[in-house]
Amino acid sequence: MKISFVLPILFLCSIASAQGKYRLGQYPVGQNPNDYTINVHISATHYRQCAIPESNAGCGEGIYVDAILNGKKIELFGSVDKRQLPLIVPGDYKAMLSKKPRTNGSEVLFQSYLVLLPDRSAWPCEITGFSE
Repeated sequence: MKISFVLPILFLCSIASAQGKYRLGQYPVGQNPNDYTINVHISATHYRQCAIPESNAGCGEGIYVDAILNGKKIELFGSVDKRQLPLIVPGDYKAMLSKKPRTNGSEVLFQSYLVLLPDRSAWPCEITGFSE
């Protein structure tokens, strides 16, 4: 009986990992730079405190960056760990879409990307804003 319960769970876990899904705190490592074809220029990084500090709800550990992606000024947000935080500094990076675009290849809010960092790990992030 234990085997009939454990095997389906192992099967489902192997499918999820094969599709490239990552849990909070897990980041893609050892990435192939040739897969990252989108140019991204990060001009600023920000860490924002919670907007409502009295609330007991978690704010999430993450970083916001001002960037230029495909010639458009955007804001990206993504979770980071202590190892990746010092690697996300202003400069030029390569990125790739982590999912298929929602609309005709144009950037939309909450569209997900993977940004290749100097240690060949990827920072999963998403568009959270646009500017002129």
